[in-house]
Amino acid sequence: MGVMDMSAPASAEEIAGNREANRRIVEQYMNTRGQDRLRRHELFTEDGQGGLWTTETGEPIVISGRDRLGEHAVWSLKCFPDWAWVDIEIFDTQDPNQFWVECNGRGKIIFPGYEEGFYENHFIHYFRFEDGKIRLQREFMNPCQQFKALGIEVPRVKREGIPT
Repeated sequence: MGVMDMSAPASAEEIAGNREANRRIVEQYMNTRGQDRLRRHELFTEDGQGGLWTTETGEPIVISGRDRLGEHAVWSLKCFPDWAWVDIEIFDTQDPNQFWVECNGRGKIIFPGYEEGFYENHFIHYFRFEDGKIRLQREFMNPCQQFKALGIEVPRVKREGIPT
């Protein structure tokens, strides 16, 4: 026979406190700009993951581990030096450890092999927390907007007959 968990379920106050603390971390993440972005990985668990779930390959770009997320921050600051999330809306869920964010983002985009451009897009972010740290962060956006910012021609899909 297994050992029973005798710990009491979290009270409504504990759940609300946990949700509010996690929400403040989401706010901090979304409002971090400039050189401060080089420390944003410290908001993650040691084995945390972050990345872009919408790419031209159809496969996500996943950065695993807090140290690797720190390396990604260096790359990101070079490629998106003045990046800012704006019009940020944070949505709680039934789970105090999960949040969704809807926002816009804008700034320079500097990818080697492409002309420097100005990039704007609409984003959805997902956050899952573990013990007060981000365990998983997923970013969703429209890759076609990034193509346009880099000067890449976007193919057209014929959707004959679609009512609009």
